[in-house]
Amino acid sequence: MTPAPWLYLLAVPAFLLPLVYVYHVTGQWNPFAINGRHFLRCYGYGVIMGYAAVILPVLLRQDTGLFPFMNGVVMTLLIVGVIRLCQGLFNGKPVGYLFCLLISLLVLWWLTRVLYAKKR
Repeated sequence: MTPAPWLYLLAVPAFLLPLVYVYHVTGQWNPFAINGRHFLRCYGYGVIMGYAAVILPVLLRQDTGLFPFMNGVVMTLLIVGVIRLCQGLFNGKPVGYLFCLLISLLVLWWLTRVLYAKKR
């Protein structure tokens, strides 16, 4: 069963909105080119869009065909977040907000796996 067309319109911004923000701030597409609050804002956009793309189809009782794609997006965000967390710890920077966002992202990743497993 294929997902509804609007789900594709929801999944694409979930991946691109943080990168558009990075481009708006720096003029380049590299999320490692920003620091501090700009990175947290970019990362927060990714987490929020991830939650929206995972939870909205379930609430609206739509097909869950995009869950594998969203699992990949969540894993990408998780890897980037862990890299930036290690970088911040190594450089002695405060990483409390990023750590909270990573915990939230782990909840999203778990939720994605649980919801996808139920629909199989």
